[in-house]
Amino acid sequence: MSEQIQNVETTEIQNNETENTEVEKLELTPEELQKKIESESDRKLAKVLERKQKEWEQQFQERLEKEKKEAERLAKLSEKERKEEELVKREQEIQERLRQLELKELKADAVADLSSKGLPSEFADFLLADNAEKTLENINNFKQAFDAAVNEAVKEKLRQDTPRVGGTAGSTSISIKDLAQKHRVIK
Repeated sequence: MSEQIQNVETTEIQNNETENTEVEKLELTPEELQKKIESESDRKLAKVLERKQKEWEQQFQERLEKEKKEAERLAKLSEKERKEEELVKREQEIQERLRQLELKELKADAVADLSSKGLPSEFADFLLADNAEKTLENINNFKQAFDAAVNEAVKEKLRQDTPRVGGTAGSTSISIKDLAQKHRVIK
């Protein structure tokens, strides 16, 4: 690479005494520019990673505090009450798992219905409802709207201008009379 100097980056230097802003042009070679870009992107990435790390630590601390409070609360309960609490908690977890399993089955059914109706299966997430009947109704309504939109688009693409009356047919301008005389057997 040649040592071309490029005017690439401008930096602003603020004069504290007069509150005026001066713009200084830095002339950098392509290699210097690449190093500057990499260092800036590394700096931004480090900042984002640090922020995400703090968020994760905060969430972890909140969850830890919540678990400690729950453990303290359960420790204060009698053995029977503690077992009842654990049983209720397990039942809730089982209900949540069942709900997630039903949702997966409903999505699989919706994908199958969409495929059988010739619709893209990517729309399954948008058409899911609380139960199978409502999902099927959503799919049928979507199919009607989708088909109508496709038909309208096809009609628009196939639409042609009506031919002009009395116009010429093609690039030749031979009249019917001339054609009849040309093809006469008996002249």
